[in-house]
Amino acid sequence: MRVEFIETKAAIAELKDQWTAVYEADPEATYFLSFEWLFGTATGAGSGGMVVGVRAPDDDSDYVAFLPVRLNTAHESGGFHNELNLSGNYTSDYNGFICRPEFETQAIPALAKSLLGMNWRRLRLLNLPASDERVRLFLSPFSARDFDLKPVNTVNSDGIDNAICPHAVLADDWDEFLQKNVSSNTRQKIRRFLRQVEGSDAYRFTHTTGETFDRDLEILIELWTERWAERKGERVQAIVNSFRRTLRNALETQTLFMPMLWHEDRPLCAFAILVDDRKKTYNFIVGGRDDTFKGPPTGLVLHAYAIRHAISQGIRKYDFLRGNEPYKYAFGSEETKNRALLLSTKSGRNLRGKLDRRCLAFVARRSTEFYRAGDLAAAERGFAQLVEAQPDNANLRYWHGVIAAKLGDDATASREFETSLERNPASLKTWLRLGRSLISGNGGSIEAANSYVDLMRKIPDQQNVHYLLGRVLLRLDQVDQAVAVFEAASRLRPGDADILAALEKARRMQGKSAAPVDDQSGQQMPDTASEAETKPAAVAITAKAGITPAAGPREMHRLAFQVMNWRRTETAVASIAPAPKPAGNGRLASPG
Repeated sequence: MRVEFIETKAAIAELKDQWTAVYEADPEATYFLSFEWLFGTATGAGSGGMVVGVRAPDDDSDYVAFLPVRLNTAHESGGFHNELNLSGNYTSDYNGFICRPEFETQAIPALAKSLLGMNWRRLRLLNLPASDERVRLFLSPFSARDFDLKPVNTVNSDGIDNAICPHAVLADDWDEFLQKNVSSNTRQKIRRFLRQVEGSDAYRFTHTTGETFDRDLEILIELWTERWAERKGERVQAIVNSFRRTLRNALETQTLFMPMLWHEDRPLCAFAILVDDRKKTYNFIVGGRDDTFKGPPTGLVLHAYAIRHAISQGIRKYDFLRGNEPYKYAFGSEETKNRALLLSTKSGRNLRGKLDRRCLAFVARRSTEFYRAGDLAAAERGFAQLVEAQPDNANLRYWHGVIAAKLGDDATASREFETSLERNPASLKTWLRLGRSLISGNGGSIEAANSYVDLMRKIPDQQNVHYLLGRVLLRLDQVDQAVAVFEAASRLRPGDADILAALEKARRMQGKSAAPVDDQSGQQMPDTASEAETKPAAVAITAKAGITPAAGPREMHRLAFQVMNWRRTETAVASIAPAPKPAGNGRLASPG
């Protein structure tokens, strides 16, 4: 079997014909695994997820199985981790995969094995109606040595089990259905109530159209909310929002049937049914009724009407979906049962201990938000995980170093800045940050300068580093030191136009420096003072650093670090370039 990950919207859209062919061939497929439900609209149940597809070994073979999944990223005290969900988890009554039955023994394990190549710590398999054999095939690649498998509770506080799914098998004829499926007492009630409603001009049935959809949807939601708001509690708004999105999508994909029962201009009951013409199934997803109405039982009447309509359309199954509420058994329903399983790594960590590559932009964005909010510990954990996943990314290493330095971890900061510079030696800000961390971590000792020089030796184009360092010193108003650094750079690259121009500029700035001030009198010294009488601030700094006028490159680097130690790195960075801003893709802008 050949396994492929299809991750872009455009690529998934191209799967429609092959998806539908596999769907029609799969005897266990349900509406909630149809292309229309998952990907038929921009906000379908599969939006934001990806698809695992399996082909037969032949080069020109079509797909034989599909698994829609969604990667989620969560943050806890220990950092970020990944979870995998079936794309319909929390939105679909049935989830899973579709597969041509002749390939299931090979294709279903291949789907599962592909997930082992991703990095995650939990896989949630909710509302899975697959047969025992298919579940066994899917779970076979997950060893008990590495994974824990636990059932997820599906019973509500009121005792309703959402793993149980009642459905009525329909007949070719309405009367035949009543005779075979419904008890004599219920059969008599249904017929009497339908005659009462349909024989009166005060009652009427309507079917929602595109023109009446908005009105009918609000009626349905209002009736549902009046009945269930107290029981659903704080989840009501989220459920209502899901109904709005789901039913509008079904209308757009032409898979929505919404019958309503009215008494004159008063809406009594409204249903939303998802129509699967391929599998000949009506899926009753939500209903609402006016409990204050004194008359025929509107729920029973409208279900009877909907089932009779389904039979007239050649539908073979009326599915009440999840939940074993008693009213669903009035029509002689049979039961199927969903599984709800949680597969977790025994380590409690992502597979391979790293973040999945697909979540890195999100983690970078969230870690940046932690940093800006002042939660440095959370930001550091996030960037450490990003560096672990992308060790060659100089930008990530830079920001991990910045945060580590703010937390006082100079060893980590220095290491990250050094690694970043090996990949991006032209970053002025990174050189500044490294210098500050080395001095802070080494107490300003000569070891800091030696470490800096050792790093420079790893970078082939050392004269460019001198050139950059000279620019830094100019920005810091350390003109004499800048002149010395540019002179060192010109010795490494004689005749370089850029270096010579920078040196000339630095010497002009040096010549324009204010005359020195006499330490005792406070009077400005004349420009004609002898060199022995003159001691500009830069020379004083040089003396403080223990560096002679004849100092070579190593000593000048040490001097640069002393300058950085005396002036805050943040001030130096601000004078060189604007503060980095996050790029549009959620990653921080590249330093330098």
